[in-house]
Amino acid sequence: MPRNILVPIDGSEQSYGGLVYALRSFPAETFTTLYVTDVGREWYEGPWIPEPWEEQAREAAEEIQEQAKRWAETYDIEPETETRAGVPHKQILEYVVDHDVDHVIMGSHGRSPITQPFVGHVTEAVARRAPVSLSIVPEPADDVEARELPGRILVPVDGSEQATGALEFALSRFPEASITALHVIDVPGDYSRETVEGTYVEQHFDALRNRADELLAATEEQAATHDYEIQTATTHGKPGQAIVEYCSENEFDQIVMGSHGRSGLSRVLLGSVAEAVAQQSPIPVTIVRE
Repeated sequence: MPRNILVPIDGSEQSYGGLVYALRSFPAETFTTLYVTDVGREWYEGPWIPEPWEEQAREAAEEIQEQAKRWAETYDIEPETETRAGVPHKQILEYVVDHDVDHVIMGSHGRSPITQPFVGHVTEAVARRAPVSLSIVPEPADDVEARELPGRILVPVDGSEQATGALEFALSRFPEASITALHVIDVPGDYSRETVEGTYVEQHFDALRNRADELLAATEEQAATHDYEIQTATTHGKPGQAIVEYCSENEFDQIVMGSHGRSGLSRVLLGSVAEAVAQQSPIPVTIVRE
């Protein structure tokens, strides 16, 4: 389970949202807030800057770290702080490896340019390459404070080792939460059991449904080892979209899922389904690597 947590901050509301999520979800762990001065940013230079950019950057870093400390003080936690200069995602990943970080928590986007909907390119790069689990928080700090945590947790399952690890993470880390295991039956078009009845697709649909029942029964057995009675559900559609829609329709507070499953891998490390959920989810998403 996470013991050494890194929270990258950049002064954006989402990065402080990540910090508040960390403080509320992992209060007994060791925290480090990391601010990276992006030396490639043009706003550090120009005739309107009354002092050398290095001094301007140092003052900005101090102000952002102080704000993070003020948030932490409200939870009686004193995090360690680290400030570096360089390319943000590279510095974050380097810190993760060099300091044996177990878990990264960061806002879904910050002040860097946005290259994908909802996910800034720094968060996206870290999510794809980090060798540890991470949580992506799309909400500002005030909204995270108002959210019930751990609350209702949705754990998508597909029979993969990563999905099993995600459920184990949720059961071990958040035993007081209400946890629902969801399996998405990936069928073409808008098929349902009723629409395929009597057609050649019916047998295939029944096989998928039986597989879903087996997977959800396995999640119940896994939860029972924790003396926990888990809730289960199924839905249909393309997994990434269906997970986000099911989450929104049923008012979950966070999602915990494996980094990839049986739907295939994306370009680097992050699975295509996990990537889609991280990009579209309006609530915190924790991606478990093991």
